[in-house]
Amino acid sequence: MLGSLFSHLTHLDPGVIAPVTAILTLLVGLVAAFGTDRTAFRGVLAIVLLGTVVELVGVRTGFPFGTYAYTSRWWPVIYLPGFGWFPLLVPLAWALIAGASSLVAARLVSSPAPRVLLGGLLAAVLDLVMEPVMTGTLGYWVWQGKGPLPGGAPVANFFGWFGTSVLAGLVLTATGQPSRRPNDPLAVLLGHLGLVVGLGLIG
Repeated sequence: MLGSLFSHLTHLDPGVIAPVTAILTLLVGLVAAFGTDRTAFRGVLAIVLLGTVVELVGVRTGFPFGTYAYTSRWWPVIYLPGFGWFPLLVPLAWALIAGASSLVAARLVSSPAPRVLLGGLLAAVLDLVMEPVMTGTLGYWVWQGKGPLPGGAPVANFFGWFGTSVLAGLVLTATGQPSRRPNDPLAVLLGHLGLVVGLGLIG
């Protein structure tokens, strides 16, 4: 999104800057939220795999988010026959948002079940803020038919985000992710939210 911010501010095509800054932003965010030890790597990898599967099922079947399609604007992107365009950064974005939300919840709630549910709720609410920017300003994906939620998303999208993020929290628990880490996942989420809101304001 930093590349997109650069493009909006300068009215220039950021070219290779956009995907490079997008990758760096996600990687820095993941390291800031999770750290760099082996447990952190297992947790991130597990959510990346989860995000990949859920997104491929989603664009093919409309479950669990509703019917949508990615555009070719979120670089780097590949075209998958039967699925359409698929941005390669989507799984990393799931790890950042759902994973960091779960870690934030772990700082607020010690009991496993409420912690996982709170993490899912945080991620789903964050998506409500992101949708108008991602579908409007950036045009990363389009909904087939306008729903009542921000950005034209259907109600199913909220519950899809909640359910997938709950699964991400369970995955983190299963991979041995500590409930409390010395890193600052809240700062990562707030930074991501600031970027999204900034893009929305200048778009």
